[in-house]
Amino acid sequence: MKESVRKLGLIGAGLWAMTEEKVNELVKDLVDKGDISREDGKKAVQELVEESKKQRIDLEKKISEKIQDTISKADFFTKKDMHELESRLEILEEEVQKMKNKEKMFFK
Repeated sequence: MKESVRKLGLIGAGLWAMTEEKVNELVKDLVDKGDISREDGKKAVQELVEESKKQRIDLEKKISEKIQDTISKADFFTKKDMHELESRLEILEEEVQKMKNKEKMFFK
C-alpha cells in the first residue's frame, strides 16, 4: 500500500502532462491489482486531475508572465501604443481642421 501511494506521488510530479484518461487507466490498474481500494482510486483520480489542472494553470500563468516580461523589455510597438497614437493623431487632425477654418475666416 505504501509503495502504491509513493508511486501515485511520483506520478503527481509529472501529472500536468497526463490526460485524465491516462490517470484513470493507471488508477484502474492499481485497483485491479488490489494495491488500492476502489474508493481510494476514485479519490486519487479526482485529486490527481485537480492537481493536474492547477499545475497547468500555474504553468500557463508563468509562461504568460515571461512573455509579457520579454515583450516589455523588447522594443516592440504594441496595440496599446497604436491606440494611443491613433488618439493623438485624431486630436491633431481636429486641431489642424480648426486652424484651417479660422484661416478661411481670417483671409476672406
